[in-house]
Amino acid sequence: MDVSICITTYKHEKYINQCLESIFAQEFSGTYEIIVCNDNSPDHTEAIILEIINTHPKGSTVKYFKNIPNLGYVKNTLFSFSKASGKYIAILDGDDYWIDPSKLQQQFEFLESHPDFAGTGADSLVIYEDMDIESHRFSNHTGAVLDKNDLTDPKICQTSTFFFRKSILKEDFPTEIISADRCLYLLTGCYGKIKILPEPMSTYRQFSASISKNVTDEVMKKDFVIIPFIKKYGPDYSTLKLKAYFYYTLMSYSNKITKLSFYKAAAGYFLNNVLSKFSFHPLKLYHTVKWSKHTIDKKYQIKVENNSFL
Repeated sequence: MDVSICITTYKHEKYINQCLESIFAQEFSGTYEIIVCNDNSPDHTEAIILEIINTHPKGSTVKYFKNIPNLGYVKNTLFSFSKASGKYIAILDGDDYWIDPSKLQQQFEFLESHPDFAGTGADSLVIYEDMDIESHRFSNHTGAVLDKNDLTDPKICQTSTFFFRKSILKEDFPTEIISADRCLYLLTGCYGKIKILPEPMSTYRQFSASISKNVTDEVMKKDFVIIPFIKKYGPDYSTLKLKAYFYYTLMSYSNKITKLSFYKAAAGYFLNNVLSKFSFHPLKLYHTVKWSKHTIDKKYQIKVENNSFL
């Protein structure tokens, strides 16, 4: 099997058909399977999936699993990976869909011809499902080649565009975390570079009630266990950069946080970021300190505007 397309789904009855149809529309010369892991959806998601399996001409490519009780997003994602038999894994969330029919072919051919790369992503189109916000592109790294020195940057790519070698996966991948995508990108970097293709190849639906928009700092703190996991397989990663990265995510993405917790996260980010980029050149050091402080001030203002402080 060339590619396993791993889909996690929960309460996606409005979207799962479009998700699967976008796979069936792929113009791919190799072989693929679709692993659909339904995390015990209480709606009609299962009925729609089963109807597609039974009636669609390509329904036989779908391997369906249902978790009872539900596992949660990270564990369900890892469960889907465990069922994959392909050389490569492509990820697609059940409420997203691919918009480029050559996505699989392009990413498959790229990794087949570039053994020094472990994964490839692409840009995506962000769609706000229940918010009055205009759609926009996602990635800050379109067309870029990224190595472990770049993978602590924000907005590498959206998960539903990611395509990687299954061989990189580890049995001790942490499960009690919130950011499986960040962990996966960093793990991929342990085994090769990542190419971000320039064109949008997937949609990324955003909802006002999504986990990523309502996460607390206490939940975000769980992601710090990613650091020793990544250092185990990628000892060349800078510990200072990893710490700065996860303090940055704690400071930035916690939707509910006390001011004291914010200041602690900001201090952790500032200290580790400055030390990771430390230079005896006065001007370089000045710019590092200045930019770190600017980042903290900007994130603080966003928290104020969003009423995120408890």
